[in-house]
Amino acid sequence: MVDPSTNLHYDNMLFAQIDAVYSALGALGYGKMPVHISETGWPSKGDEDEVGATVENARKYNGNVMKLSSKKGTPLRPEVDLNIYVFALFNENMKPGPTSERNYGLFKPD
Repeated sequence: MVDPSTNLHYDNMLFAQIDAVYSALGALGYGKMPVHISETGWPSKGDEDEVGATVENARKYNGNVMKLSSKKGTPLRPEVDLNIYVFALFNENMKPGPTSERNYGLFKPD
């Protein structure tokens, strides 16, 4: 997708959302404020009605997180280093709620 305001190309929504935050901060006069992602992840499994919770989508999402953590930035800020904190290192098989809530980890607990 191409942002019609900046003509920048985005191949994933994570980068587009981060750049939207940068743009909003800039419009308010805080263009140099650092952005930190305090909790992010994608479930690798979900209930029948959670169609986006798949191993493939989690792999793509976490791959994009890795691109950001390797100091490649976003299309709007390609040289900016972001601090990113992953939601869960391990799946939490005892966590209540929908199946997706137990499957945000990068690894299985076993």
